[in-house]
This record gives sequence, structure tokens and C-alpha cells, in this order.
Amino acid sequence: MFMTTLLALVVLALPKLDRVRRASAGGLDEPLLYATVHSELMAGATLRHALTSAADGQTSSQLHSLRRALSAVAPDKAVADCLRSLPLCGGAASVAFLVASESGGAAAGVFLRLADRAATALDLARQQRTLTAQARLSAVIVGGLPFLWLLFGGWHRLALLISVGGAGVAVAGLLLQAIGVLVIWRVAS
Repeated sequence: MFMTTLLALVVLALPKLDRVRRASAGGLDEPLLYATVHSELMAGATLRHALTSAADGQTSSQLHSLRRALSAVAPDKAVADCLRSLPLCGGAASVAFLVASESGGAAAGVFLRLADRAATALDLARQQRTLTAQARLSAVIVGGLPFLWLLFGGWHRLALLISVGGAGVAVAGLLLQAIGVLVIWRVAS
């Protein structure tokens, strides 16, 4: 019984592990994007050329609209809107781009600080996922136990409970179990 329960938990966890693996493969490396913009600006490139080089150096689909706006020589506002969609420091990068493109000021230092800020935010997010992994796993195990119990032979006991008039109790118990798992998952995420 223990081995079947363990096997069921592993099977239930595989889709989540696959999503995590796919999200980390080929994803956006925002700190690298800003660091590349910084190094291109330090080498004497224009802001648009630096952004183009940095975006072309990454394979993320999140940068598709930015690449398209830069190659179409879209207005600064359109490029800034594309930058705003970046998850870690998009808003600040958007403002930095607009200010630097309108004023002609030096933006290399700003993009270097954005790279540091994005790297710190990414590290904090990774630490949060690591530190809350135990709570999320506990929620999956505790939340999955009633369903595993039903799957591996609990049906006849549940049928007895329902026939005695405990259907409402069974439904309420499963509902409270699901709510508890959602609360744990939300707090740990």
C-alpha cells in the first residue's frame, strides 16, 4: 500500500515538475538583457542599437514584441510599452528608456543598476520557491491523501458512510480539505 501511494504521488507531481523544467529552459534572462544593454552602451552604441543587440541575443518569446518594435523603428512610446511587459524590472526599464531617448542622457549606469536589481529579484524569487517547497509538497500530500484513499479501496467505506446518511459530512470534509490545500498553496507561493 505504501509503494502504491508513493507511486501515485510521484505521478501526480510529474506534470508540475515538467512545467518547472519547461519554464526554466529557454526563458528570459532579464539581468543578462540589461547587462548587455549596459555593455553595448559603454561600447558606444545608441540606445536602440543596444536594445536590439540585447534582445537578439536571447531566444525568449517574451522579447518578440520588443524585437518587432525595434526592427520596425517604432516610436519610443511603443518600445517603452514593450519593455514595460518584462516581469522583473520592466517598468523601470521602460522609464529609463523614455528618459534617455528623450533627453539624450547617459543610460549605461541605469541599465547596469537594472541588471543588478533584476538579478537580486530573481535570486529572491528562487530562494522563496526553495524555502516554500516543503509547504507546497505538504499541501499536495495532505490534499491528495483522501483521493488516494478513495482510489485505493476507500470506495466501499465511503459507500457505507453515504448509505448511513453521511453524504453531507463526506462532501463537507472534502471541500474543507480542498480549501485548506488552496490556502496552504497560496501562502507558500
